[in-house]
Amino acid sequence: MDRINEHSLYKNNISVYQVGGAPKSPKSPTKNKSSYRPADVDGETSTALDKFRKANRELKRDLDKALQELQEEKLKNFKLKKQLDASKLNLI
Repeated sequence: MDRINEHSLYKNNISVYQVGGAPKSPKSPTKNKSSYRPADVDGETSTALDKFRKANRELKRDLDKALQELQEEKLKNFKLKKQLDASKLNLI
């Protein structure tokens, strides 16, 4: 097959593909949504869920803080045990 004929076969499909750059998507209007509220949840239930989620976040924050303090205390304990073992060796 002739080279010119091969190019002419695929010439029609070239316009379908993007030549370069990032793919362009149509800009959608951005809405200022602070949270997701399903349509089937009424206002009272939604408020209760918001309070539950807030309490959950606060508890999670407290738990993370307690776990961090525990890790620090474990590290101090480990260092003190090493010092104690070292001082026992010095006494012998």
